[in-house]
Amino acid sequence: MRVLSTKKLTAAQRDQLKGFDVEEVSMIDISYGENFKVEEKIENAVFTSANSVRSVFLIHANNIDWFGTVFCVGQKTKDLLEKLGFQVAVFTNNAMELADIMADLFSKNEKSLKEISWFCGNLRNDDLPKIMAENGAFVTEYLVYQTKLVPVKLDEVFDAILFFSPSGIKSYLKKNTTNSNPVFCIGATTAVEAIQHFDNVYIADETSVESVLEKVNEIL
Repeated sequence: MRVLSTKKLTAAQRDQLKGFDVEEVSMIDISYGENFKVEEKIENAVFTSANSVRSVFLIHANNIDWFGTVFCVGQKTKDLLEKLGFQVAVFTNNAMELADIMADLFSKNEKSLKEISWFCGNLRNDDLPKIMAENGAFVTEYLVYQTKLVPVKLDEVFDAILFFSPSGIKSYLKKNTTNSNPVFCIGATTAVEAIQHFDNVYIADETSVESVLEKVNEIL
């Protein structure tokens, strides 16, 4: 059975798909810019992808002491933050859920600072700042990485496709068509994009690459 992964997998991840014939084609390219420095205290920091964490702390080497309360989306994002020494206050599987929880926390604590610093990429979804604004919170966006679509034309039809971001889906569709074969998505935001184009969409139980691969084994 032929499976397309729209990102490169690690050796351990490929081992999860033993028995499948896997093609790996990256459909996006990530760049991190230059000289991004945090020079003031960040009271409420939000990271909605591991790439934003990578950019702020690993690429640009910002001091974690500048950051107060940290919120995040995705298991991989949480794991990376904790590896750096952070204690994540709230972790969810999608940005809308995180925004709802933060809005509720702020409403219960009138003394809390209703300001959020959101570290994100150029193709970020607007759900989080919209929900926070509706609840009286001010959101400052820091664009700390750039996602570029790198569409690749594929001549064969795959039995299943693995998507890890909405931008990966958009890139794939620029040069390829859809079919009724199953697609597997890393999270709710990716799945929302997928169901607009594909008939047979599955979502991983957790927001991690490994969970996507587990879902492939479970379904196929």
